[in-house]
Amino acid sequence: MLRQSKGNTQRSMASSLDQTTISKVESGKHSVTLDVSQKLAAALDLELTALIALTVSRDSNRTPREVLLASLAEIEALGLADTNQTSEPERKVPLNVSAARKKWQAVQELKRKGLTRGQAAKQLGMPESTLRRLWKQVSED
Repeated sequence: MLRQSKGNTQRSMASSLDQTTISKVESGKHSVTLDVSQKLAAALDLELTALIALTVSRDSNRTPREVLLASLAEIEALGLADTNQTSEPERKVPLNVSAARKKWQAVQELKRKGLTRGQAAKQLGMPESTLRRLWKQVSED
């Protein structure tokens, strides 16, 4: 319906996608990934969200406006409506690295306070060999 309303033929859209894929999608014989949906939207000169809203609207007996407003309400409830989302996931420090960093910081803090290695090991409840290694370590590497 969208393709025809814009006056496009399957062949004219085939620069973005294979004509067979377009035919299968239109006949409901092929599911699409987000990447393919993005290419379809681009070929139709639409935002991907508009294409998805129109598709959801058709399948849910709601208007595209209702679909988009419901989506916006959900995004606002998450507190994300006015923030740009990064394309790469945030890199998190592995737990073992984080734990090691905390131990090192705790040892260095007690060292700055003037405690002996033995006192620091006892206070932190760690083996003296581990404490000795962390005591000598100069950076958090």
